[in-house]
Amino acid sequence: MTYYCTTDEVALRLGFDSAQKVRAQTRLTSSIRRATVVIDSVYRDYGRPTPSREIATTTLNGSVAAGATTITLTSASTFSAAGNGNIDGDSFAWSGKSSNDLTGVSGISADHATGVTVEEGEMAEALRQICADYAAGLYLQDDAALSDQESLRSPMLIERANELLFRYAKLGSVD
Repeated sequence: MTYYCTTDEVALRLGFDSAQKVRAQTRLTSSIRRATVVIDSVYRDYGRPTPSREIATTTLNGSVAAGATTITLTSASTFSAAGNGNIDGDSFAWSGKSSNDLTGVSGISADHATGVTVEEGEMAEALRQICADYAAGLYLQDDAALSDQESLRSPMLIERANELLFRYAKLGSVD
């Protein structure tokens, strides 16, 4: 199964330092799995294919400058011959693929360093943000269940994630 976000992104939402993130690794991963299941379920409820089947992920193999027309990836094997994607949230399109290069690229608006995440799928970045909010909210709910404190952030994070998730699932795109 493809997960939409990482423990780093969820830990950032929760304001964790590196030591807290390490201690909470298992619970963070569990929250991410649950958030991914919710996202896929909502898409299926709207009769749409689950986005996790449409997202390919790799990293840049070399830096990319704004306006670049070719992007070299670490591995382009799971990327389509043409499509849409994003580099660290910077959306772009490509019209061809040759080995590990995406060609006919348009829309790169900023410079990007080697090793940065590249995702296929027009909603990959939006889904990453939704997943991080949802997983952080679930983490806080679980935390509240284990203590006497109730978090006000949990409902807010889940509500924000749900609002965007239902909109994207209904529309089928981020536009």
